[in-house]
Amino acid sequence: MTITLIGYRGSGKSTVGAQLAARLNWDFVDSDTLIEQRAGKSIAEIFRDDGEPHFRFLEAGVLAELLTQPHMVIGAGGGAILDSQTRAAMRLAGPVIWLQASASELLARIQADASSAQRRPALTDQDQQTEVEQVLAIRQPLYAEAATMTVSVENRTVAAIVDEIVSRS
Repeated sequence: MTITLIGYRGSGKSTVGAQLAARLNWDFVDSDTLIEQRAGKSIAEIFRDDGEPHFRFLEAGVLAELLTQPHMVIGAGGGAILDSQTRAAMRLAGPVIWLQASASELLARIQADASSAQRRPALTDQDQQTEVEQVLAIRQPLYAEAATMTVSVENRTVAAIVDEIVSRS
């Protein structure tokens, strides 16, 4: 069985995923980090050099591979749910947990993460707040479709989030 964490950038997939995997004594993989390692460049550089469609192709391939691994917690990229085959594969592999937060909370988290601006590309030509609101509005129905469980991450400790996931799984 594989547990996949989904949600917008800044929702805590990497942090929660690492602690959840440690609690379960499973492996944790952040799919974006694995893509960057394999490509030898950041996601922002992949978007710039090769375009978003190429990144989404790499992402689908990495996730297809990871979703076959047993006892794995995967932190999927925020846009991984854009691919219908990936959404279906996530659900077949095991629980899919949507780490949900408001646009304002996500924006605050993104702005507080210095590495996010360097590693992650802008997804629109809008200011950050408008981008988060617009992209989140588009993705929310897809997160809801993919998720087998939704967990609010607002104003909660990582330990409390992990406890909820473990108790509900």
